Amino acid sequence: MLDEDAADVFAIPDFWKASHWVDLSQNPQSEFFASRVQTEAEALPDWAREGLEPVHFKSDEFFRIPSALEGLPDFGRREHANSDAHLEEDYEKDSLSNIDFFSDSWVETRDSTSPRPEFKTWDGFAPTEIPPLEPLFLSEAGPATYDAALQATKDPLQTNNSACNLAETNPYAASLLALALGRASIFFSWDEQKSSFVPDLDQIRVSGYSLQVLGGLQEQCLQCANISRYFSMFVQITFRTHPSPARVALAKAIDGLLLAIQAKLGIHARNIKSLLQLQSLVQPVHALLTYFKSLVSRLNKTRKDEHLLSRLFEETQALEYGDELLGEIMREILSRVTEPWADFAQKWIGVKPEEWPRKSFVKVENVPFVDDFGQVNEGSDYILDDDRMPTFVPPEVGRKLFETGRTLRLLRTHHPGHPLCSAEPVHSIKDPELQWHYDWKSIEALQEDVHTYETSLVRVIRSGGQADVPARLTLGSSYELQFFGGEGLQLENRFLASMEQMSMPFQPTSETDYLSRLLHERLFDTVRLPEGSGVALSPHWSLLPLLSFGPLVEVQARLVNREYMGLLFKSHSLREHIHLQKEFHLLGNGLFCSRLSHALFDPELETAERQAGIARNGGVMGLRLGVRDNWPPASSELRLALMGLLSESYWSRPKQGPLAREGHEMPGDLSFAVRDLSEEEIEKCMNPDSLEALDFLRLSYKPPAPLAPVFTPVILIKYDRIFKLLLRVLRLLYITAELFRDTNLRSLQRSGTSNASLRFRIEAQHFVASVVAYFFDTGINLRWKSFEEWLSQVESNLRDRNAGHIISPEELREHHEEVLDEIMHTLFITKAPAANTQTSRGHIRSHPDLRQARPPACVGQGTAASRRAYGGPAV
Repeated sequence: MLDEDAADVFAIPDFWKASHWVDLSQNPQSEFFASRVQTEAEALPDWAREGLEPVHFKSDEFFRIPSALEGLPDFGRREHANSDAHLEEDYEKDSLSNIDFFSDSWVETRDSTSPRPEFKTWDGFAPTEIPPLEPLFLSEAGPATYDAALQATKDPLQTNNSACNLAETNPYAASLLALALGRASIFFSWDEQKSSFVPDLDQIRVSGYSLQVLGGLQEQCLQCANISRYFSMFVQITFRTHPSPARVALAKAIDGLLLAIQAKLGIHARNIKSLLQLQSLVQPVHALLTYFKSLVSRLNKTRKDEHLLSRLFEETQALEYGDELLGEIMREILSRVTEPWADFAQKWIGVKPEEWPRKSFVKVENVPFVDDFGQVNEGSDYILDDDRMPTFVPPEVGRKLFETGRTLRLLRTHHPGHPLCSAEPVHSIKDPELQWHYDWKSIEALQEDVHTYETSLVRVIRSGGQADVPARLTLGSSYELQFFGGEGLQLENRFLASMEQMSMPFQPTSETDYLSRLLHERLFDTVRLPEGSGVALSPHWSLLPLLSFGPLVEVQARLVNREYMGLLFKSHSLREHIHLQKEFHLLGNGLFCSRLSHALFDPELETAERQAGIARNGGVMGLRLGVRDNWPPASSELRLALMGLLSESYWSRPKQGPLAREGHEMPGDLSFAVRDLSEEEIEKCMNPDSLEALDFLRLSYKPPAPLAPVFTPVILIKYDRIFKLLLRVLRLLYITAELFRDTNLRSLQRSGTSNASLRFRIEAQHFVASVVAYFFDTGINLRWKSFEEWLSQVESNLRDRNAGHIISPEELREHHEEVLDEIMHTLFITKAPAANTQTSRGHIRSHPDLRQARPPACVGQGTAASRRAYGGPAV
């Protein structure tokens, strides 16, 4: 054994020998492959069978031998073997008798053919010998049994369907489908009196369904039919009686929605096999039509298109986190209804050519203004109608939208040859549309389009209006008609081709329409949306109007304002006209103040008053206020005393720019004029010793037409009020200056001057000098210096092409008016800076500046005290 088990690494294995398991399988006595199975006793080895002893059980065991069998003799191993042999013979006989010697199912040969495949179903496995079970419920017995139970006179189901009319299923389903499409059928017709579809037969049902079950489906179809008829009437009435742009757009959108739903429902109706399928199709249609009926009912209560747009925007915003399909439909309808308003806005700001005028948020009305003589007249002008501006438009966008259009019309009026006023080069550029954008991708695309539009338009303006017009818009000289001059066969072929093309059916446009395509894809079918589409970030609804309309309006406003403001500064000398008001209305010209003071108050000048029998010497004449009794002077005296005063003061310094080439004419026809006064003011003005003696005198300034948006009537009134106060201050300044000379003369003529007179002179000079210094240095010069610095910055931004914001004429007017309000408040003319209660053009609208201000109390009290303490010239 040890030798056999020793491993011989150099031995050659006996791979050629067969396995010993083959010998066992070929041995007929092998137990593993034997046909006869040995008994337990035969399977034991001989040494085990010889020593086998009978089993003895203890009496206390559960499986013990019964007491009746304990006395039986032991047959031993031999009897046991004989019994096993008999059992084996019986088993062999039974086995041989059951063997089919003609069956070869257990014999596998290599030449045997494979069985042919069979078609097997679950029905083949059902046992045919088992009889069918009887139904346990009535609903399982079939429609015939259910109909018999429903029509039974005793009504066992208690459904009250015994008197119902039984109709065939297919015609009834077809009638319901036609009803859902808004059409009449054999079972339903339109009742004019009730204005609704009604069934022609009462209590109709079909086999297998009760009246109560069919009632819900029939009611939904009836409501769909009535809503479809309601929409049809709404469209007809809108076109007939209320053809406003927004309502017409809403009617077209509702009509397109109804047509798309009916087309989609008609396509799916071909595959309907049961009433359950019909109900699954009618339910989404019913829900959609019901919502839009309530929406149209709410929108019909609005009176104006802008109110309709605002309400529609609110309804669409409410669906932001609601049904996804309904939200998409509402956003598309909002875009369509907003198109007329957006189209007018684009025409107003000059993005699109204005073909015909139409009223919207811009109206033309007569507005009052003050002329050169102080009379309030009326003139037509563009006014922003805030009530016609949709509420979803941000106030800054709406205001900029209006101001841009008004500035563009000023540019067209005064500079019609400007490239922005020419339709051909501007509108040949592809301009972005003013429409809604609901996602960040479209908003970014809008920003790029707007930037491209601005770059192209700036290039056109710099080139003087020469735009690259596409070749398709012009017909070259090489174009020729190729129809005539051909052969007869060629003409005939062209005619036939044209007739064939004209006879072709129209291509359906609903498939290319976004609203129809949306309904066709998602009304009944579930479209798999891309991953992450439900959590994609989108702008908040409060930002959508600003992001959708703001970029284009901002760019167009920047372009128009830059061109018009540039023309105001360069061609119309805006800075010079503003400086003119500082020099004369605000008495900023020293020469003018000195000459005006002498012309009004100097008693040594020759009088301009006409005296009988006395000829004038031809010297310098003045009004000599304070030494004359008759007042106010005649118009001829004013003309003689103030002649040449303004022109000489203005042209005393060299001028540059366009005003230097206008000769010696004053800008804006600046001249002296008489103010229109009331009876009470005239009575005060007739007293030469009163403070209001010079209130009749005013400066008349008529701004050029291009500068009218900057110098509005309200601004001119404020300049006039400041000038009236400064005349009073100028009178006080002249009188106090004459006090020193008068006191010296009195001291020479008498023994001496009283201490009261000297004290009054010193205090009066100190007080008036302090008031004058405060008025001119703090009240006027300080504010005016900051205003001029702001104007310089505005002019610098006009030259900078990269400047983000360009001041508009309206913003310039507002800032101009704010400066005057601050000056008036500092000069005690008003108690506080006046609120901006005038219109956008600064027209008169019960403005506080129209009320005549009373003079400061301190000046009046000082004047009364001077008359009591000093008997000199009256102030």
